[in-house]
Amino acid sequence: MLSVNLFDDKGKKSGSLEVPEDIFGTRPNQHLLYLAVREYLDNQRQGTAASQNAADVRGGGKKPFKQKGTGRARQGSTRSSIMVGGYAAHGPEPRDHSWELPKKSRQAALRSAWSDGFKSGKLGVIESLKTTGKTKEMVELFKTMEMGGQKVLLLDQVHSPEVRKSGRNIPGLILKPVREVNPYDIIKADKVILTRKGLEAVKEAFAK
Repeated sequence: MLSVNLFDDKGKKSGSLEVPEDIFGTRPNQHLLYLAVREYLDNQRQGTAASQNAADVRGGGKKPFKQKGTGRARQGSTRSSIMVGGYAAHGPEPRDHSWELPKKSRQAALRSAWSDGFKSGKLGVIESLKTTGKTKEMVELFKTMEMGGQKVLLLDQVHSPEVRKSGRNIPGLILKPVREVNPYDIIKADKVILTRKGLEAVKEAFAK
């Protein structure tokens, strides 16, 4: 069996905890990880880039100069795409960049991300999160765990309002329930900390 560091409620290392090899010990599929990250980033794109096409520009009813006798190429409108102030030819238009991986591929990519995180030594488990909602308490917790100043992904089955309040102003800290985590979150984090309940939620997700 594989094991990760186990921390008590105060953030002190209290030993190690075994984790299932079928989730954290598989060989990471780098191509699936690439696709999962690509899907996530593409789905974040707003797709609002736009330019004025021929139907959007106004004016241009009058020819900029007479057609013959000038020695220049004929021009039919001041709003032509080759004129200053004209429309943009083949410019960007609003579009939807989102797409979806097949369900089985997404599940396999997440398994690969967990395995990659374990092999990178970034995973850890904390007994539980106890705070009154003060940011100072969460900062002290991560100092004790020697994770101050790092990008930390903190996962639980469900985060309490106090935990969300205490962690919302800490730079680099991402709080998420296990059901919302994606491979991009795990890859980008310096450390990934699960509560015991969060670890059980991970096991349940892959048991289905």
